[in-house]
Amino acid sequence: MFFCYILSSLHEKYLNGTYIGFTDDPLHRIRQHNGEIKGGAKFTKRRRPWKLILVISNFPNKIVALKFEWAWQNPFSSNLIKNDIENKLFIPKMNKKKLQNYFCSIKFKLEVLNILINSKVFDRINLNINIFDNSPIDDIHITDILESNLTKIIKNINFEEFKNIMNKNKNLKKLGKDDNNLNEDIDKELLSLEGLNIPDKCLICEEIFNFSENNEKNGNYSDGIEGMNVEINMNEENTKKEKNNKNDKKEYIVKCQICKSLFHMICLANYELEKNNDIFNLVPKKADCFACGKSLIWSDWVKNFTFH
Repeated sequence: MFFCYILSSLHEKYLNGTYIGFTDDPLHRIRQHNGEIKGGAKFTKRRRPWKLILVISNFPNKIVALKFEWAWQNPFSSNLIKNDIENKLFIPKMNKKKLQNYFCSIKFKLEVLNILINSKVFDRINLNINIFDNSPIDDIHITDILESNLTKIIKNINFEEFKNIMNKNKNLKKLGKDDNNLNEDIDKELLSLEGLNIPDKCLICEEIFNFSENNEKNGNYSDGIEGMNVEINMNEENTKKEKNNKNDKKEYIVKCQICKSLFHMICLANYELEKNNDIFNLVPKKADCFACGKSLIWSDWVKNFTFH
């Protein structure tokens, strides 16, 4: 997992000064910033001690988290949000020094964060904002500043609770890496289509799925919320189209977490975009299951799928 975080300085000279960073372990990183262990940015050394205010989690990968960090640190330079910063935020008139302090304040950083999580890129990711207990932002009414349909805000979390969340996710990731090492008997049981009672076609386009033996041997199919990659059993007409594409067609398959129905990712995306008359985006924010009608965030639909 990858995280972005914001710190607040407790130094008398730099009270309410802030620092935004990226890490894969926020609890280890805050110890580095406070000089308890080696490491930490040079900027934070003379402003110690620091308090961890909030941590943003659930980024799909490292690159997305790093882009989020940079935009949050440099709102007036980021092409993603600089126009919104200038048009939507009220910037008070004050001298240069006071204005610089204002731009470093927690309140301003939260206002930038609100614009960032609602930007065209990040408004389609169900991020988690973990706010630590005894945080000075309690007086700023963070729920009035942060407004997003997809972002989950977890308030008054302590270090121990957050550590348990991190350990749980690490164990799940480790379990996922070890799946390929299961013995053949367990593989056969998990990969048994009959045992899992999985539908054999996309419920939107009604094309038949062919779960190839190669995919089963390689462990590319798994039950649960993971998306699946399967080879489509094409009829003669579709086979002709395949030749025009030069390569054999293999599709991303997504699975409803509720009723376990399977769909081509592109079929579900197009169905939802057409239903909402959305002509400006390639993927929807949310999608309703064509079978059970349950609405799921798009990132939940496509989470953990692989392409083989």
